[in-house]
Amino acid sequence: MKQIFLGILLLSLWSCTGDGKSPGEQQAGSQASGTEQSAGTNVPSTGDSGSFLPAQVPAGHPMVPILTTDYWIFEFYVIDDAAARAANKGRWFRFLNDGTYESGSWEEKTGYGSWRLQDEEGKVMLYLDNVVDSEDGQWEIQGVNKEQDTMTWSGINKTNTAGVITKVINLLTRPTKAQFGVE
Repeated sequence: MKQIFLGILLLSLWSCTGDGKSPGEQQAGSQASGTEQSAGTNVPSTGDSGSFLPAQVPAGHPMVPILTTDYWIFEFYVIDDAAARAANKGRWFRFLNDGTYESGSWEEKTGYGSWRLQDEEGKVMLYLDNVVDSEDGQWEIQGVNKEQDTMTWSGINKTNTAGVITKVINLLTRPTKAQFGVE
């Protein structure tokens, strides 16, 4: 009887030791499945189409409270490529205070990742590292209106956003095609 009890005790203790991964590796794994990750790990989170760097909690920048308000939607996506304009109609971002964000098109979530702000040579730069590598972006935030519900972003040269100028607007919810007259 003692041997059975000892065996059960050992199995219980063994099952509590986890999978041998460090807490940072376990967090990175949970981020890949779509759950939140806290800052401080150095392991990129991965998904089916790529990876993104660990989130860093944004602090102290005056743009953080503006960006973390509800959803930011591309109202205008200005570029010579008509297909790119059409593909980005209804695209949205939801920036979270922990340095992560979600993105999508219309009512559908299509990606997530980490974001950061950085002042460079008097410019406010927004870096988006999406789990879908083709949706990574680097933008210069060129202006915010007085009400803080409209911004202009300009794509950075040598990135997939090069040559793009956008007008993004703030909405309480994800955009719908009906709101924008698209059916």
